[in-house]
Formats: sequence, structure tokens, C-alpha cells
Amino acid sequence: MKPLFPLLLVLAFTSCKKEEFSPNRTKEFSIHSTTNGATYDIQVGLPENYDPQSALYGAIYVLDGEEIFDHVAVNCHEISSDNATSNILVVGIGYGNDRALDYTPSAAAEGGGGAENFLLFIKNELIPKMESEYGADTLRKSRTLLGHSFGGLCAAYAFTNHNEMFENYIALSPSLWYDNEIVLGLEQERRDTNKLDHQLVFLGMGELENSGNMLAPFQAFYERLRDNYPSMTIKRHLEPDLGHRGSEKPNIIEGLKFYFENR
Repeated sequence: MKPLFPLLLVLAFTSCKKEEFSPNRTKEFSIHSTTNGATYDIQVGLPENYDPQSALYGAIYVLDGEEIFDHVAVNCHEISSDNATSNILVVGIGYGNDRALDYTPSAAAEGGGGAENFLLFIKNELIPKMESEYGADTLRKSRTLLGHSFGGLCAAYAFTNHNEMFENYIALSPSLWYDNEIVLGLEQERRDTNKLDHQLVFLGMGELENSGNMLAPFQAFYERLRDNYPSMTIKRHLEPDLGHRGSEKPNIIEGLKFYFENR
């Protein structure tokens, strides 16, 4: 019988190996925002057989791009292939300002409330560049926003206050407790307008986040969307036996599967 130790070493190495999307299909640029004065490093993952002269592409805009761009891009490629559907542009947005400024909708003890200007940067500067230079489709239904934690909060705020930008949302462990659950109030204020349009929404969280202040507003947000948006396709998912950080990448995969199966 062969010893298990070498096999365990191989498995450990494989599990720790960093994911990397193909460098040959990754473009990078920086963009200085005239909206909030920050400079953002952008990574763009291109589909196989990319040809912007003959096709328009959906785009998924990824918050915390410096941390999770490769994970999202690798899995977009794999999941789109598994579903025999066209892949998309993956747009990783790096940190310009501190994420506690850019991703929060209001000034509070935990954040600076810069999400409005950050989303205007995406709307007025980044999206037009992707459409004019990378072949991104100009239709709302072709745009997706993905974020985790404060990034998930920002995605929820984009849903309530800038619903014209994105039709698809992957909000993971969103910090909806922020500033006395301000996003829940904004959802109710803007519901009559936002519910008229189609939405594709994935809400994910770790099962072990139940003990904190995360689950109650998460569940309330899910139930409001489920019950009041007749044209919405929505899924709520709790990743078993995982907490806030541990559930991030598994929920990204679940959210991408949901997107490719339902878009």
C-alpha cells in the first residue's frame, strides 16, 4: 500500500494554489474618476474567441476586484462552458478610495458614505468605456453587479437607487445592518418604480452568519423582493457550515451558476 503522506501534500498544495485567469485574455487599465477624484485599476477578463467587431458581450462588474477577479473570471469561463452558453466580460474594479467609503450608502460610524459617487463613476465613466472600447452590450439586461460584505451592501444600494444601471445582482453576505438598515428603507421608498422592471437577483450568505446581525436584514430584504417584485427571478442561498469569509467564494460560484442558468 502506498503511503498517504505524498498524496496529502499534493492535495494540500492543490487546495492552496492561487487561481489565475489566463493572462493572455486579461486586459488592464487605470481610470481616474472625475466624479470622486479616485484612480481605479481595472482588470477585464475576455471570453474565448473574443471579437468585439462581430459580437456584443454581457459584463459582470466585480467589486473588491483586486481580491476576487481571478476567481470570478475562472468560474465564469467554466460555468458558461458547462451551460453551453456565451461567456461574458468580467470587469474587476480595484480599490480607488477605501472600500468603507466607496461601498457605503451613507456616512456612519463604520463608513464614509461614498457609494453614490462610486456608482456614478461606474455609470458615467467605466460603463461607457467598456461599451465603446471592449464591446460591452449597452442594454441593462446585459449588466451584472457582484459584491460581498460591504460590496454586497453596495450592490443592494445600486438595486434601490440606480436600478437603471443593472438588471442582474449577485449580493453576497450584504452588510444590510449598516446605518440602521438604511437600504431596507430605500427599498421601500423606491419599490413602486423599481418593481416595474425585470430583475435577476441572487442573495447568498454563510449559514454560520446566523449568530450575528447579518441574517435578519438579509432575510427581510429577500422576503420584500420575493413578495413585491412580480417580474423578478430570485434565489436565496445559505452556504452550509461556513461563515462570513469562508462562504464568499462558494457563494460566488452559486451566484454565477444562477446567473448563467437564468439570464
